[in-house]
Amino acid sequence: MDAQTDPAINPRVTVLPHVPGPDMTVSSNALAFPRSGNDTLLDLGVGDIVVSGAGEGFLRRVSSVDAARDHILIATTDADLSDALLDGSIAGSFGGQGKADTHQLPAISFSTSNNDLVREGNVLVKVLNASLSLDPQVDLDIGVQGGSLSMFELVLRGKLSGDIDLDIDALEGSGGPEITLWQSPPTIFYQQVGILPVVETITTSVRLKVEAVARGRGRLHIHAGASTTIEAGIKYDASGWSPVATETHHAEGNVPGSSATFDEVGARAWLVARVDVKLYGVAGPYVRVGPQIEIVRDRIHDDFDGSVGVRADVGGQVKFGMWELPSLPALELFNTLTPAF
Repeated sequence: MDAQTDPAINPRVTVLPHVPGPDMTVSSNALAFPRSGNDTLLDLGVGDIVVSGAGEGFLRRVSSVDAARDHILIATTDADLSDALLDGSIAGSFGGQGKADTHQLPAISFSTSNNDLVREGNVLVKVLNASLSLDPQVDLDIGVQGGSLSMFELVLRGKLSGDIDLDIDALEGSGGPEITLWQSPPTIFYQQVGILPVVETITTSVRLKVEAVARGRGRLHIHAGASTTIEAGIKYDASGWSPVATETHHAEGNVPGSSATFDEVGARAWLVARVDVKLYGVAGPYVRVGPQIEIVRDRIHDDFDGSVGVRADVGGQVKFGMWELPSLPALELFNTLTPAF
C-alpha cells in the first residue's frame, strides 16, 4: 500500500510492542499487563492513544490507568484512525493490480447443492444447486487532514458469475431471512504509516436472501444465472457520500417446473458475494453484489412471469473522530431486473 511520505501522527500515540497472551490481556474495554517490566505504562494519561499491530490490532483511547502489586489495568474505549493519524493517507489494493503495493485476496469459488435452507412456518426453500465465483479486487483509500476524514473510498471490482436453482414448497406463508452459505477466514493486512501500524481485515462470504410469499399449496422450481463485470462501492469527500456503481451483465432465468395450486405466489432470490472491511478489528463497511431473480404468478395465463438481473448495495459504518459525519447509508448501488419469461 502507498502511504503519504510525511504523515503527521498524534504525539499522544503509544505503540505497544506486546502480543496478546501472557504479556497482555485484551478485552473489549480494557488492557491488562503484568506489573513487572511495564512501569512505563503508568506514564499513560487519560486521553492518550494506544495502538497495537498484533493480530487484528486495536486502536484505543485511555480512560484510566490503575496499578496493583502484580498487574496494571488500563481502561479503554475504541479510538478512530483520525485520532492517531492527524494528516496522511493510505491507499490499498487487495487482490488487484492497481496500486504500488498490492496484496493477494483469496478468490471466491463456491458451490453447494441439496440444502434445506429456509423453513419458516409453512414455507420451505431448498437450494438444489448454487454457485458463485468472483476474483475480487478491493480498493480502500483513506485521507485525513487536521484529524478529520477528508477522503474515503471503498470499491469492489471484478468479474462475477453466479447460478442458483431453488425449490420452494409452500402452504400459505412467507419466508425471508438471509443465510450465510460460506465465509472465508479473515485476511489481515498490515501497513506502517510513520510509527503507526494500520491493520485492515477483509472477510468475504456468500449469502442467500430469499423472500417468498404464497397462498395456496404447491411446489415451485426457479432458476437464475448471471455474469457481470462490476465496480461497486462508495466514496466520501467534501460534498458527502456518493455511490460508485458501474456494471454490465448477461442474465437468464426460468421456471423449470411447478406443481401448484397457488392462488398467489411471489418469490425473489438474491445470491450475493459480500466483502466486509474492518480497521483494527472494528466492524466497518461492506459491499454486496450478485444475481437475482423475481417471479410472480400470472393468473390470466396460468403461468409465471419472471425477471432476472444483478443487484448491489453497500452499508455498515465508518467512524472518524467525534466530529459530525453523516453515517454511512445503506445505499442501493444498482438493482437491475430484466423480463426473462
